[in-house]
Amino acid sequence: MARPSVIPAIRERLETYLDECELVYQQQPEDTRMPTIPATPDGKVNVRAVATAIGLKTTQEKYLYEREELSSLVNVMAAGQGLAPIGARLMLDAADRAVTERARLQAQTLRHASQAATEAEAMRDELLQTIKDLGADNQRLQAEVMRLRARLDAVEIGIFIPADD
Repeated sequence: MARPSVIPAIRERLETYLDECELVYQQQPEDTRMPTIPATPDGKVNVRAVATAIGLKTTQEKYLYEREELSSLVNVMAAGQGLAPIGARLMLDAADRAVTERARLQAQTLRHASQAATEAEAMRDELLQTIKDLGADNQRLQAEVMRLRARLDAVEIGIFIPADD
């Protein structure tokens, strides 16, 4: 025969505990209210303290994380008191992973862009050198053309100039 579920009993104790916490919270002056649900120093619900307060065994703490009907009760109260909900660390871890992945992709893109820029700069330098070389060749050829024209002009008027070769 299957064991009866412990969730209804846990839910009843949790609702009673949260009602007491809410009553204490509402009795505080509005401008100085402090959360009455146990919290961690970084402003999240302290699930272990809640579990202890309602008399759960250490092995039963997991129900406050895993069972939506239990965690949602605590999370509604936590939101009202300005605390991060149960599982906030998991949400932050997922967000951290997303940020880390985005940073990794940006770093990879930056490396590729840097490499492409370096290669483009090397290609530019090579092309500039080719242009300089071609300019020098062009000047040499223009000088040769001028020399040959002068020689041709001399031959046309009857002066023979021996080849320099």
